[in-house]
Amino acid sequence: MRSRPGLAVLTACVLVTIGCTPETGDAPVETSLTVDEAKSIAQEMEMTLAGFVPADEVSAVDQKPTGVLMSCTEEGSYQWSGQTKVVLNTDRTYDGAAVTEAIARAYDDRSSYRTETDLTTDGELRAHVIGSNGQGYLVALSVDKTFVQILSFSPCFVLPDGMWPGGQY
Repeated sequence: MRSRPGLAVLTACVLVTIGCTPETGDAPVETSLTVDEAKSIAQEMEMTLAGFVPADEVSAVDQKPTGVLMSCTEEGSYQWSGQTKVVLNTDRTYDGAAVTEAIARAYDDRSSYRTETDLTTDGELRAHVIGSNGQGYLVALSVDKTFVQILSFSPCFVLPDGMWPGGQY
């Protein structure tokens, strides 16, 4: 299990890679959304995206039970950020481009989402699914090609008074 500093470093690297979380600066803040609801939304979408990998190519799905809060659009507003790994069967040939293209087709301009695709530093196609309410999901094949990593950023919400954003949630 990845430690909190490890997840924070990974998340920071992803943010540098993709620029920042989607719609940062002008994403609406969901004032009625709780931390648990934001986490649930993000984790549900992680699992939905994991479902795009053909079942016969999957040996396990590892959804991290906790994530971290990241500041988003304004003072006191945060996103829950987590990750899911879809571990691939070693005896199968994974077609990452086909999965990425299927995700892009399914979410581009549908249900308040849009998608962007680009290449990872090692030349693999990746998908970035972006919700109109500030949420975002990055789906890419790992460098060693043993798993598909799905990083999530929930809708932006207001952290309740007295709740510390530095823990794991």
